[in-house]
Amino acid sequence: MRVNVPAGMQVVFRGKADYLREIAQQLAAAGIRSVSGPLPGGGWGTHAWLAVASDQTERALATHQQHLDRMVEREGLPLQNQVADLDAEETSCPACLTPFRTAGVTRCPECGLKFGD
Repeated sequence: MRVNVPAGMQVVFRGKADYLREIAQQLAAAGIRSVSGPLPGGGWGTHAWLAVASDQTERALATHQQHLDRMVEREGLPLQNQVADLDAEETSCPACLTPFRTAGVTRCPECGLKFGD
């Protein structure tokens, strides 16, 4: 997939253009400039990429994560930072917490969460 990202910028998000506009607004409110452009072959809806200056990548990701955390807290749900360790013999799905053996698995056997690209 070929995209024209300006020099010195790094793509940090890919997804539906409407959602990326929301993220761009969050970043702008935090003083982080971003640029975006279309992804080829977007399928249903317009898909795009969003990039920030390479030295702002970590700050952009942290800003977005804080926004997501506030959304979860606003709904009265507990914050959980779960990961699936696919290098372990067995792990748990970060979405539904179902334990499963990892050998050859690309999706959670219970809820279907996809792991990886």
